[in-house]
Amino acid sequence: MLLEVKNLNAYYGDSHVLRDMFLAVNNGEIVALLGRNGMGKSTTLKSIMGLVKPKSGSVIFQGKQIAGLRPHRVANTGIGYVPEDRRIFPNLSLLDNLKMGIKHGQGDKFRGKNRWTVERIFKHFPFMKARTHQKGALLSGGEQQMLAIGRTLMGNPDLILVDEPTEGLAPVMIAEVRDVLAKINKAGVSILLVEHNLKVALSLATRVYLMGKAHLGFTGTVEELETHPDVRRKYLEV
Repeated sequence: MLLEVKNLNAYYGDSHVLRDMFLAVNNGEIVALLGRNGMGKSTTLKSIMGLVKPKSGSVIFQGKQIAGLRPHRVANTGIGYVPEDRRIFPNLSLLDNLKMGIKHGQGDKFRGKNRWTVERIFKHFPFMKARTHQKGALLSGGEQQMLAIGRTLMGNPDLILVDEPTEGLAPVMIAEVRDVLAKINKAGVSILLVEHNLKVALSLATRVYLMGKAHLGFTGTVEELETHPDVRRKYLEV
């Protein structure tokens, strides 16, 4: 088990936004966390990452308790985070944005053929190589999304939390982002994915968690979900 979340509770002020949340991600998996807007999906990712401090519960990553750690400490355990709003630096070049993802002070931890370097990023994102000096603000939405993913990979994570990667993108860019995530997973990176585009999510994931308001309503494989149209209607359809 790579990641295991148990009985996680989180609040925004007096609002109980996560109630006894649980989920798990195994090595090599893509797991999708799905549901309507406002159910707590993004809060789940932020609670794992330390951006929201859980009130109670546990987050076990690679056998270690990380619940409540500050975000930089969570990142140093081997978790990467691609936020919904991308948060690239608009006035920095594409290359400098990538370099912002490097984790310093890690010694020899990431030496070897599986290390993510600028050159390896360029192989997965060919458009970047000719545009290294272009400012982030001048990239398209899809290019900014890929830059955000590439920046996260520069930290050599074992698991990445990806929040709504195709939101607001044109169909051709949605397909590209989807394919990039699949290739990254094949390269050995596990993914916990929050995604509103059901077709994209189900084409990538092997297992899914469906959220109701602040809680889980269904867990199972993609195949199991497809045999329960009533569950899809209850948790996914407007």
